[in-house]
Parts: sequence; C-alpha cells; structure tokens
Amino acid sequence: MSTPERFIDGIGNLSVQGTVARVELTVIEKLPLQDETPQLAVAERLVMSVETMLRLHQGLTEVVGQMEGKGLIKKRENEPENSAKKK
Repeated sequence: MSTPERFIDGIGNLSVQGTVARVELTVIEKLPLQDETPQLAVAERLVMSVETMLRLHQGLTEVVGQMEGKGLIKKRENEPENSAKKK
C-alpha cells in the first residue's frame, strides 16, 4: 500500500484547543498575475495531540539545526532566537 503525498505551499491557521492541535496546510488556489498576491486555500488539516505537536516541533528544530550546520540555510539576522508570539 502506498502512502499518498501532497505538496503544500504554506501554513494557514495554527490552533490549540484543549489537548488538540490543528495545523492548516494551504495550496495556491489560482496562479496570480504578476503583481497579485496568491490566493491560498486550505487543502488539509493536521490534527494531533499537543504532545505530538511538541515532538513535531522538536524534530523540525533538529532538522533546521542540521541544515544550518551544513550551511544549507542561514538564520535571519534580526530574528530573535524564540520568535513565538506570547498570548
């Protein structure tokens, strides 16, 4: 059995309600003209426990660190170490 794959263009809304986290995956709905902003549509939602979301965050942070270590990407100069918004 093959696992389906989907290319996404962006991340939409992120929310946590109680112990459940949701991440909207977006795709370009219509290719924009030269000076237009792309119209994004929600293609799918990832729904997971907060514990799973934290493991995902940890895994992504490790991969980004490895990419920085190999010189594949650079951290933005003016971006704080922890750019999460506090509410």
